[in-house]
Amino acid sequence: MEYCDILEIAMMLPCSADRTLFVAGFAMSNYALTFGHIAKPFNPLLGETFEYVHHDKCYCALSEQVEHHLPISACWVEGKNYVYHADTNIKSKFNSGSLTVVPTGVCQVELKLPLAFLDHDDKKNAGAACQLPHINEAEGYFTEHYKWNKLTTNVNGIMIANFWIEHVGDLDVLNHHSGDCTKITFMQLGWTGHNKFKVTGEALDHQGNKVYDIAGDWTSKLMAHPVDATGSATQEAETIKCPSHMDDTVSADDAVKYAASNSIQVPRTLFVLWKINDRQTKNNTYNLTTYAMSLNDKPAELVPYLCPNDSCFHPNQYAMETGEYELADTEKSWLKNKQQVTCCCCEQGELKA
Repeated sequence: MEYCDILEIAMMLPCSADRTLFVAGFAMSNYALTFGHIAKPFNPLLGETFEYVHHDKCYCALSEQVEHHLPISACWVEGKNYVYHADTNIKSKFNSGSLTVVPTGVCQVELKLPLAFLDHDDKKNAGAACQLPHINEAEGYFTEHYKWNKLTTNVNGIMIANFWIEHVGDLDVLNHHSGDCTKITFMQLGWTGHNKFKVTGEALDHQGNKVYDIAGDWTSKLMAHPVDATGSATQEAETIKCPSHMDDTVSADDAVKYAASNSIQVPRTLFVLWKINDRQTKNNTYNLTTYAMSLNDKPAELVPYLCPNDSCFHPNQYAMETGEYELADTEKSWLKNKQQVTCCCCEQGELKA
């Protein structure tokens, strides 16, 4: 959710093809956080949760490990004008010196949009909607539903101890209301080293017409270029920012009203769809962004309100963060053994209430 601003921008775009493009930019941004991360994370325990509330951006997030074999996790994030939810079931295989991770989960976003956007000119001749939107007349908004599957991830260089991560495949984001679709292709590294980290793509409207070309790389920046672009091909790319006043809205109703009266038009020239945030380089052992480094923080005044099974209380994780690696390994083994014994007792009906 580091790049949730992209969803806030999407909510302010009257055209559904533009919204689908920006939701796809948000979907791609999730993979940028994996760049430079080669260490295997701790496996969550069955029933382990993680809760996070971002006061500035007014969203709350909750995730839970819902199964252990096979490991399945689920998350739910709710903001003023959007809902994001996903589940992850990972399968892996080792071949030719690399580890291939294939997630089978689905990611979904629901945007709350002003009713005025239903009558946008681009939709007058669109025909019947693919899926009727949920309309809330009382609060003046309708809900638009987007969905995509996750990509295959390769961990390369295992045999030579020079690890690097590569995501490959097509990220297809579908707007279930309008039928608009954006496809972003993560290219696989060639024998000559060509295409490393590169992505290409296109955005199609409800009639299958291409409206944007997409290019960049998932480690730094993603650009979009309208097919009917004006201006010079060498013109510097524009940057679209979410108005700061959107952060001042305190409810979904306020956010929808603000979007209705302050809609954004996508520039008809080359523009930046997504750009990675700067990373702190000092005392940053795990190459994390500033946002990622804040996730495990638990101020004393917050502790009484957290679930006792929240991951911020994970003793081996905390030991790893503070550089106590032997303690982290000991705690990991203890927790793993305890979980195995508990699961065995549960299966045999010996677990006491």
